[in-house]
Amino acid sequence: MFKKATKSNLKIRLALSGASGSGKTYSALSIASNLGSRIALIDTERGSASKYADLFNFDTCELTNHHPAKYIEAIHQAEEAGYSIIIIDSLTHAWFSELELAGGRFDGWAKVRPLERKLIDAMIGSKCHIIATMRSKTEWLIEENQKNGKSSYSPKKIGTSPIQASGIEFEFDVAGELDYTHILTISKSRCPAVTDKTFLNPGKELALEFKSWLATVEESPPQTTQPVPDTQDLRVKQIRTLLDYPVELIKEWLQSNGVERPSQLDSNKVNELVKTMCLAWASPLSAHPKYTADSYDKNVVRAVVNGESEIIAIQNWMNAVCESNRKKKELKKNSEARIQESEQFAIHNFSSGDAR
Repeated sequence: MFKKATKSNLKIRLALSGASGSGKTYSALSIASNLGSRIALIDTERGSASKYADLFNFDTCELTNHHPAKYIEAIHQAEEAGYSIIIIDSLTHAWFSELELAGGRFDGWAKVRPLERKLIDAMIGSKCHIIATMRSKTEWLIEENQKNGKSSYSPKKIGTSPIQASGIEFEFDVAGELDYTHILTISKSRCPAVTDKTFLNPGKELALEFKSWLATVEESPPQTTQPVPDTQDLRVKQIRTLLDYPVELIKEWLQSNGVERPSQLDSNKVNELVKTMCLAWASPLSAHPKYTADSYDKNVVRAVVNGESEIIAIQNWMNAVCESNRKKKELKKNSEARIQESEQFAIHNFSSGDAR
């Protein structure tokens, strides 16, 4: 059950917070450029990161929809594309979206918290290095300056706590705050070499500390356990089990697409397979295939886009299909009963008239 702890294939999770103008995006790119090769930057700041395109080599994905599910989708796409580092600039917009989804209601957080947790899990569980920037609340202090024996005063901009869920920094390996002079102060660290240190214009020096800390100190012994299934393989298996869908039909579908496993398909094809299974399950319960397909898109696809668990969305859709089928049967039964009652009434009236 237990095994020797080793630092093998670990990735850094770094949070950089600071007020506007403190250099969060520049610092993230500078650290990333010295940490790995391929950099993917998720940009929620209206393309502001691209202003550094002449200084750093990176690819961007501009998010205009800041729902946590969109962040998760972008992280997974970057992983599938083979990037080694993902910069999220900034994570604060996801928090703004969560606040909007909660609607200022205490009970609204019951739906929002699972979305927030999924995004955190996507960052922590990523096979890439993760660097997330967060805006800080901005405050001004009056700073005294001494020159030639005379005092003068000038405003100084400082960043206080991150604009984010309380305690978010504990989800990261290292968290630090940048001030207006571009000095990064490490406030939380699992890396002993940088604990409580400061870095002016953080970049290569800090990246090298991370690389040294993450270096493997001992080779892990060969694993005898079964390999963990790919997420798409596991996804199809879970849905197949829920629907009680025949394995043979899945194999035939995969073979018709020239593959052996769902993980060998792109995500759109896997979505097509999942929809095929679901509509096949619903076919005996509905006489209108187009209506069933539309209800699947509305109740499953849309729910997943909005951040709901796919399994839960499918279960809810299945319940809705069954309930609709039950109501149709009941309506048909009542209709047949009324027809039978009308026929009996007509026969009775006819018999009565014939007797007269």
